[in-house]
Amino acid sequence: MSTLLGAVASGVLLLVLFAGCAAHLSRPAALPDALRAHRVLPARAVPLAARAATLAEGLLGVGLAAALIGRHRLGLATALAASGALFVCYALYARHTLATGRGGPCGCSRAEVPMSNWIVGRAWTFAVLAFGGAALVAGRASPPDGAAETTTSALAALTFAALLWVLPSAMARPTAPAAPPKRSAPPKLREPTEPTEITEPTEPRKPRKGGHPAWTS
Repeated sequence: MSTLLGAVASGVLLLVLFAGCAAHLSRPAALPDALRAHRVLPARAVPLAARAATLAEGLLGVGLAAALIGRHRLGLATALAASGALFVCYALYARHTLATGRGGPCGCSRAEVPMSNWIVGRAWTFAVLAFGGAALVAGRASPPDGAAETTTSALAALTFAALLWVLPSAMARPTAPAAPPKRSAPPKLREPTEPTEITEPTEPRKPRKGGHPAWTS
């Protein structure tokens, strides 16, 4: 069991580090823009911090891959422990950004994922996996032996890495569009009334000769 857990933790960290490094390289402006939006680092330190994070992820990913391929126990434990320290830094930075009321994208992938507690929790999860894997590898756990164990570990690592990677973007709440202002109903127009028929005054009846009055219309 310890062998499987150590292999899965190593595989998750390997995939996540390569995914993060590839995202930064394919969209180099995303991380510096996010760091500027956070307003935590000085403006001059932003490009250096972005390059350092990308380089650290790439080097740690290569180190993990080399240790896994060479079945080097000490090298794998060292790379896992260093990866855990990197994700602890990510978690503390994200937590500080949220605690000080600063927002903006996380800059951790190509997608525009907002900074949230899910980003913090994901970074702590990766850190725990890294330190736990380092402890298992340095102890009694041995690399997977045989095609069945290797395939099972690889599939489990791929599943967990994919789920954890997309978790913050899946849990991000979209901003509700602002409701349009209510328009007041136009005043009702009165229906035109029919003109009243004006009757012409009738002329008074004039009496006729002979005593009978004449009728007039």
